[in-house]
Amino acid sequence: MRFVVCVFGLAVTFLAGPALAECPMDLGRGTGWVLFSQHYMIAFRPDPLRIESGEPFALVMNVCTKTGEAAELVSVAAERVDDSTLPQQHLKLSGGRDGRYRAEGLPLPSAGRWEIAFDVRADGETEELTHEIMVK
Repeated sequence: MRFVVCVFGLAVTFLAGPALAECPMDLGRGTGWVLFSQHYMIAFRPDPLRIESGEPFALVMNVCTKTGEAAELVSVAAERVDDSTLPQQHLKLSGGRDGRYRAEGLPLPSAGRWEIAFDVRADGETEELTHEIMVK
């Protein structure tokens, strides 16, 4: 019986460990993307989940170092990939506690391919991570 209790305790410890990480990658809805670089990880999803041309949306994000510590999100910008006449769009950041951020205030004015750029900083070093999305 003591053996069973020990095995159960170990199983709970190993299974609960990822859930108790300082900077989780799960955004709670089973949707979104995760970007990786040599030093950082960013999990993000739009809110609302479907991005419509011309309609405002927000990005919900968790920003972490590869060691699982919260990282600082310096800026988020979006740029139309296939139309250089449109200016780069910048989102307003809020949050930041435990690596959790929300970027708001961006209606992408036209359908097409957009590149979202995330500037992340930890220990004085800044790195840009990018991801392309298609807006219809």
